[in-house]
Amino acid sequence: MQFFTADDVLTHSTAATPGDPVTIDLDDSIQTALEIMLDRDFDQLPVESDGRVEGVVTYKSIARYVKSMDAANVDETSVKITLNTNPNFVDPDHDIFELFDTFAEDDFILIGDEQELEGILTRYDILYFIEDQVDPFLKIGGIEESLRHIFRESVDDVDQRIEETFADRAEHDDQYDLPADVEDFSFDDYRLFMMRNLDQLPARLADERSMVENLLEDVRDTRNALFHFRAEADEVDRDQLDLAHSYFTGIANSL
Repeated sequence: MQFFTADDVLTHSTAATPGDPVTIDLDDSIQTALEIMLDRDFDQLPVESDGRVEGVVTYKSIARYVKSMDAANVDETSVKITLNTNPNFVDPDHDIFELFDTFAEDDFILIGDEQELEGILTRYDILYFIEDQVDPFLKIGGIEESLRHIFRESVDDVDQRIEETFADRAEHDDQYDLPADVEDFSFDDYRLFMMRNLDQLPARLADERSMVENLLEDVRDTRNALFHFRAEADEVDRDQLDLAHSYFTGIANSL
């Protein structure tokens, strides 16, 4: 199963600065390459000649050249002398998880081919993309952990309260299994348990009941959409998720 492609990462990494990939001409100087890399915060630049990618110049390749010369003249020396002429290319639809072995050895990879360069990906691009995709799942996990902590620290007899809260549903719904512990809660169980036991929980939750219920419903819907693959991480309301995470972890940490 293919989850994410090189093009997914490329689109994510260039979302704020869409356009053609930045390149340099084969006859340009090393100094010009350094100025572009410094200005754009790049570690490498594809090098082209007559619209064809001839290779890549990097900080490392420039450093090797400078170190090998007694008096390197970067102002007048062409980048061709520092060129990596055998960069790796992959198609835009290449599965990113198949690139891990490549990135274990190389700092970057080119998307497209020599005639049509679509972009360049670095280790940082891949790691940042994966982190961004995983973040909503981690936030939801953090919210659930905070809710469990709130219940355990605030409710006098959690096991008894669980039975009282869910007994009626278990009796009338053959498909529903009464949770034995807060660890067994579905997210809707968290919401229901909180709403029915506010008298045992921190006063702030009762005072802000309407907001709390809305937050829990929003997180539940987001969680269900993500875990059942009805939505992608880029499609969820990150601000609402951040708000819920900050709110519930803040209360949990105060106990």
